[in-house]
Amino acid sequence: MVKIGGFFVCLLIVAMDIVAGILGIEAELEQNKVKHLRLWIFECREPSHAAFKLGLAAAGLLVLAHVIANLLGGCNCICSQDELQKAPPNKQISVACLVLTWYMSIIDD
Repeated sequence: MVKIGGFFVCLLIVAMDIVAGILGIEAELEQNKVKHLRLWIFECREPSHAAFKLGLAAAGLLVLAHVIANLLGGCNCICSQDELQKAPPNKQISVACLVLTWYMSIIDD
């Protein structure tokens, strides 16, 4: 039962990544529809509110997918000390790297 749940969580994360990618492409297309401004040698575009909303939605989906993946990937071993002790060395090292990544992201901010 746990393996089926893990499969569906992985499928959900992949689907969220795909939707975020499509939203990002749509945001780029919306931004390309905006007219260009040219001032002397500088050329830029006016900001597009629709492109901003699409890009923000894509970024939010990516953040949510990565938070879910990290939490579910690490909580399985971190929450149960017995499972962590019985786990093979590769899994222990991967959990240690995950914890180190969380720690470094907290310190980096």
